[in-house]
Amino acid sequence: MFFFISIAAALCAISGATQIQTQDAALEDIVCKEYNTYYKIKGSCDSYVECTAYKATYKTCPDGMYFIRDVVWPTYPCAYPSDAQCDDDDTPQQAIASQDCKNQYGFFASPLATRSDCGKYRMCVAGKAFEMECSMGLAFNPETGRCDWPDLVPSCNADEFLGFKCPPATYDEFGKAYVVNFSIPGSCHYFFSCMENVARLLLCDSGFLFDSTVNRCVDATRVECHEGR
Repeated sequence: MFFFISIAAALCAISGATQIQTQDAALEDIVCKEYNTYYKIKGSCDSYVECTAYKATYKTCPDGMYFIRDVVWPTYPCAYPSDAQCDDDDTPQQAIASQDCKNQYGFFASPLATRSDCGKYRMCVAGKAFEMECSMGLAFNPETGRCDWPDLVPSCNADEFLGFKCPPATYDEFGKAYVVNFSIPGSCHYFFSCMENVARLLLCDSGFLFDSTVNRCVDATRVECHEGR
């Protein structure tokens, strides 16, 4: 009796294994319409199918990253939310938080940042936090996870952060505000540009220096400027 039960169990196991293999093969035939490619998984922000030689492999981006819908194989298909879209009806995987990071990967507001010192942010890599700082004149925007103009970051006081406030705007006969540039003492490359009372810290292109006599960037050979003076 035991012998027949064993045979029956073995046959069931073989049948089950064959069914699973058949299902997998059928699934690969359905999913992988191209030799090498990626496919987004519906309802997920970060899961996808990678097809290699028509063979499907189900994968998930690292925590904090999303799948790039228009990615072309073999480019790495995962990116930060600022560069990859997650639809309203899609959901990300459950976050894996660490002591200093709410996701394993990503860019987040830094506890060191203040309204007058808005350029600081935190980069998380494998759950480890690294304190970073935006390029000069830019503030970190927690809403987008990017460095942005200070006046576009609600948590930043742009005037205090830049240390500069634009004078009242002036307008032409058509009501359009003039763009006015201002030199920065001791700098040959950076300058402030004001429009509609909004200040932006700008940098002259390579090979150019800011000429305070004309308030714009000109060919470096036409300006005598000594940085720091």
